[in-house]
Amino acid sequence: MVKSYLSNINVKFKLFYPVFLGFIGAILFITFLQIRQSKGSIYSLAESNMQLEVKTIAKMFERERELKMEKVKRDLKMAHDLFYRFPISRDKKASSLKATNQINKESHQLSIQSFQRQGKSLLFDEEFPGITHQLFGGTTTIFQKIDSGYLRIATNVLNSKGMPAVGTYIPKQSPVVKTIENGETYYGRAYVVNDWYITAYEPIWMHNEIVGMLYVGDKEKDLSKLDSILQSLSIGKTGYPFVVDQYGEMIINTSEDKLVPIDSLMMTEILHHKKGVSRYFSEEMKKEYILAYDYYPDFHFHIVALVPVNELTQASINSIINSAVLIGVLATIFFILLILTTTTRRVHRLLNAIRLSNIKLRTTKEALKQSEENFRTLFNHSSDEIIVSDLQANILEMNDKACDTLGYTREELLEMNMLDLKPEKFARTFLENRSKLKAQGRLIFESALKTKAGLIIPIETNSRLVEYSGKQVILSISRNLTQRNELERKVLSAVIQTEERERERFSKDMHDGLGPLLSSIKLYVNELGSDDSTQEEKQEYIKQVNEIIDQAVTSTREISNNLMPRIIHEYGMVKALDSFCKKINLTNKILIQFEAKGFDEMVDKNVQLILFRVTTELITNTLKHARATLINIKLNREDGRISLHFEDNGIGFNTEKIMSDKRSGIGLKSIISRIRSINGTYQFMSEVGQGFRIIIEI
Repeated sequence: MVKSYLSNINVKFKLFYPVFLGFIGAILFITFLQIRQSKGSIYSLAESNMQLEVKTIAKMFERERELKMEKVKRDLKMAHDLFYRFPISRDKKASSLKATNQINKESHQLSIQSFQRQGKSLLFDEEFPGITHQLFGGTTTIFQKIDSGYLRIATNVLNSKGMPAVGTYIPKQSPVVKTIENGETYYGRAYVVNDWYITAYEPIWMHNEIVGMLYVGDKEKDLSKLDSILQSLSIGKTGYPFVVDQYGEMIINTSEDKLVPIDSLMMTEILHHKKGVSRYFSEEMKKEYILAYDYYPDFHFHIVALVPVNELTQASINSIINSAVLIGVLATIFFILLILTTTTRRVHRLLNAIRLSNIKLRTTKEALKQSEENFRTLFNHSSDEIIVSDLQANILEMNDKACDTLGYTREELLEMNMLDLKPEKFARTFLENRSKLKAQGRLIFESALKTKAGLIIPIETNSRLVEYSGKQVILSISRNLTQRNELERKVLSAVIQTEERERERFSKDMHDGLGPLLSSIKLYVNELGSDDSTQEEKQEYIKQVNEIIDQAVTSTREISNNLMPRIIHEYGMVKALDSFCKKINLTNKILIQFEAKGFDEMVDKNVQLILFRVTTELITNTLKHARATLINIKLNREDGRISLHFEDNGIGFNTEKIMSDKRSGIGLKSIISRIRSINGTYQFMSEVGQGFRIIIEI
């Protein structure tokens, strides 16, 4: 038996051994041929990838410049609003100072009547530039027109000595001045004192005459920002990008711990050709490199990407090897399985196991896909607006509700900043809340959103910092407060009307009830003081006065009982409601079934009175409008909570229509206001022809 088993193994080994060696040889031969034939295309693909990397970096620089221009435009609008918040005038007193041409540095003495704002001279003013810098950063300047051009009278632009560059001026031949003189706003690059900036200038008008200009700007080349952009890129394992200026000097080196292995000849080629791709061998590093470079004319920068050749080509060569190995392995497995199927049943079990594994894998993928779809469905079907933005307030994601409410498409919102959705008066508050949120991690506040159509929507926003795609972002869930504000307004109106009705009723009771009685008492008292009355008449007057006083006492008790029913004061709310229901039942017009549990202990008098008023108001509404034959009332107190269930079998009504109508539903709105006054909640249900039901919990 053992010999037979060993013999079978030996036969199988002899069968598989030549097949295995044959396939290994075939794999090696095919791999060698593929690498040899594909080497040229591999190098070409690597060079194309490097050119694409450099172009991508140039596009990132361009995008950074465009973002700066968009920011400058927003900053100018904010500076404009702040500057014209108060009127400007000229100082009656002239000031003398030295004016310096910012281009050729020539100076001359001049005398000007500078601008005034809030009665304060703007010459050498630090307050306005300081406020704008706190709001949006960057630089701000107020220029005043002079014969030689436009003079800086207030600025946070610094000169070479680190002081505000007040007294420097832009000469008339500047394209900025020519645009301003035409009454237009200038946007673009401009030389400001000592450097190039992305700028915006707008004319300052006084009495239909251009008397100056308002400027905001930001440095065109923010090297630290560009450096951070390049630092985030990776090219291969050890490759990296760097930037040199038009003279070949290193501006940005993203790998400062390594030497850039480029000799003077290669640098000359980069500066001369400006755009291209090369391969060269570095004697210093003992490696062959692929070098791609491009020229960015706006900054006069040469963008260069450098990576060892073997890093870019090795992946393709490995891919060819892996493919060849995979093909060989699969072919080997096929033949082995073919032989095994004729010799053993284990192959069948192996195939079944593989099939079951594939089924489980497919089921897992489908479950994951379904989970993602479920999340997207919940996200898009939320009743609140959900917006995800980065720490600079650029919008990254939103749900369908946000698009519908704001009137923008998803593509439009992805190009926008949260400030674009804020009304002007909320801009500063938004920035303050943003700072608090970054410090606290979570913040709830009320604000407003501006739709594409220009409508202002009040909102309550719940924002928090979360991780999204590997970075911190802000998730904001906003709830539209329009309906809530409208309901609160209606409830307040109902409260006021109810109070007015109570005052009117009280006044009428006092006038019609106590008024005549007190007048009669006064009449009899006057007669008692008359000498013309006999003793018998005076005794009769005294008797009448006593009877009228008794009536006045009774009337006073009745009026007082309407304010706070005596039965509530003496026996409690449950007895008062039970008595009220029994009186209604005696009319035989309707049946009221009243049930109360758990009121062995005393309840706050104010709560008792409000529940009594609410219940009697509900009964009165049913009697007046519902045409019902049955009312069920259940009052329950358990674990310190009180619940009231009221239901009738009347004709019902449209609750939405009643609550939205200003002229109807006052009784229902009054009930809601009373419930809210004691921190209660309510839920009412009614449809035409199906009665009315309300559940109140306190």
